Amino acid sequence: MAELRFTRSLYDEGAVRRAVEAFGALAKLELTEHPHELLVLIRDPHPRYAAVLEDELANYALTATVQNRAKGAA
Repeated sequence: MAELRFTRSLYDEGAVRRAVEAFGALAKLELTEHPHELLVLIRDPHPRYAAVLEDELANYALTATVQNRAKGAA
């Protein structure tokens, strides 16, 4: 089992939720909300993607956060 922690002051909650939805077919993902962070537990990843799943999910969440903020600034 792996876990990713997304600090609320840096990451948009909607972006993290979209990342969990986007990668949900590749592993069992559980999103837990905490006051200052969002925690994503990763279980039983697809063997083909296990080595890169954490990094790709985090990159997706970061990119979606940047896009959300750019839309808000426009």
